[in-house]
Amino acid sequence: MANEQQLDPCLCNGKSVSRMFNPKQLRIYILHLLTEGINYGYDLIKKISEETAGFYCPSPGVIYPTLTLLEELGFITAGTGKENDKGRKCFVITPEGRCFLLLKAELLAEVQLKLNYAQELKAGNQFANEIECAVDKFKSLLRHKIVLQQLSKDESAKVVEIINQAVERIEEVNAVLVTEGKSNG
Repeated sequence: MANEQQLDPCLCNGKSVSRMFNPKQLRIYILHLLTEGINYGYDLIKKISEETAGFYCPSPGVIYPTLTLLEELGFITAGTGKENDKGRKCFVITPEGRCFLLLKAELLAEVQLKLNYAQELKAGNQFANEIECAVDKFKSLLRHKIVLQQLSKDESAKVVEIINQAVERIEEVNAVLVTEGKSNG
């Protein structure tokens, strides 16, 4: 066990989506990744996890049978990799696979939409976490001041005024974003 390869942690943190791609989409996506030079099963798993912002981390039990099917269809070939890869299977897209990928551009576009959406969700979630942290910090500070009775009546009124102004400003920003979203959609 001590000399087993140490695997990088999956980005999904246990939040994997069981069916982000249907089987056809996954096959097309794998062919696309092979055109980008990602040639090993484990590297495909890592790349898919990265590009889906960690929302989907396919298991080897999904990737390797899909690679076997693609190989049986003649869309990829498998060989051994470089000397330092210790005999790992290296997958390469064939001309037939490239042709098939071109014919299935619509499926690849569906995959791309899902990838873009996952990245948008990740960006939104990062902001949400930062906002939650800021709100928690703010609430803790106020509780501390209130419990220790460190705010005078005037200071309390000023804090209420600041909070109400912040709420109004956030609503203004949200209204602008909603308006922009409608004009872009």
